[in-house]
Amino acid sequence: MLSVKIKHKLAIHVPVILLAAITVLPATSVASDVRTWVKKLHPTTGFNTDCNTPVFSLPAPLPADLHFDVIGLYNPDAPAQGEMRDAFTLQQSDCETSLGTHIATTSNLDLLAMLGAPEPDSRLKNLRTHEIPKIAAPDGTRFTLPPEGSVTPPFPPTNTATNQPLTLGEFRGVRGKMKVKCYADGTSQVKIKLRNYQPHELLTIWAIWLTTPPGAAEPAPVPLPFGGVPNVTVANKHGVAKFTRTLSYCPMDTLPTGEQLLMLDIASHVDGNVYGAVPGTPPTETTFVDPNDPSNTFTSPLSEGIVTLTRGAIPMTVHAVRRY
Repeated sequence: MLSVKIKHKLAIHVPVILLAAITVLPATSVASDVRTWVKKLHPTTGFNTDCNTPVFSLPAPLPADLHFDVIGLYNPDAPAQGEMRDAFTLQQSDCETSLGTHIATTSNLDLLAMLGAPEPDSRLKNLRTHEIPKIAAPDGTRFTLPPEGSVTPPFPPTNTATNQPLTLGEFRGVRGKMKVKCYADGTSQVKIKLRNYQPHELLTIWAIWLTTPPGAAEPAPVPLPFGGVPNVTVANKHGVAKFTRTLSYCPMDTLPTGEQLLMLDIASHVDGNVYGAVPGTPPTETTFVDPNDPSNTFTSPLSEGIVTLTRGAIPMTVHAVRRY
């Protein structure tokens, strides 16, 4: 997910087919003043990317191939800390050759530079998903939780038993569809069904708008909570999540003021928290228990790829450059 903090720089009418008294509506259709679309989820490994390759072609004035990976591949030989500690950077070939490798946290320096955000401490990089620290103290201190069943209750708090490390193949194995109905009065209804997520995975849905943020000089991709706050859904024990909203506008149309909804991003909150109207925590100093030495603590800002991972996108007004 892109952070909401962005610096200054940066119908079709399809005939209704009647057959044996059954109305068949194609992917984009118009019937009785109701326009209907069915959109498919695309697996992603960051903003508009799948293994360091653009997924959608973005409109001007954005670069058509703008994309940022926010996960890497786990590096078992990385040092405990220091500038050499990081996950392996995703490459296009990894989507074919590394599907069995665990994903891990990283920080995309190009994305951080664009957002003007600081780089997180190296000890927060190259963590597999079940190792990501979570708030576990009243003062907000975060530390890595043990799995449920590994300790005698009630303390310490634990991860759920289903919170397991994910391989790249599992991370990219998500599927889903969205149905959009836009009505003549300008309102719409959307229904989203997501599959193949982790059981009980915490997700939020973000509308990526092409708009000029307040105080900015140029349009930029801005994430806003789709349908308002809360924009949360939780996968059930089978990894299925559903999301339904009624909107005051048609998300498939460019607004009269020029704003365009590019896509929906599905954010996975691997740190167990949601943050209201922004995808992740602000880049403020946060206290962590050192995973290498639990008797010590350190402070670090957080960033995309550490607390939230983009795990799927649904195109709205953009078009895919790859087939899935």
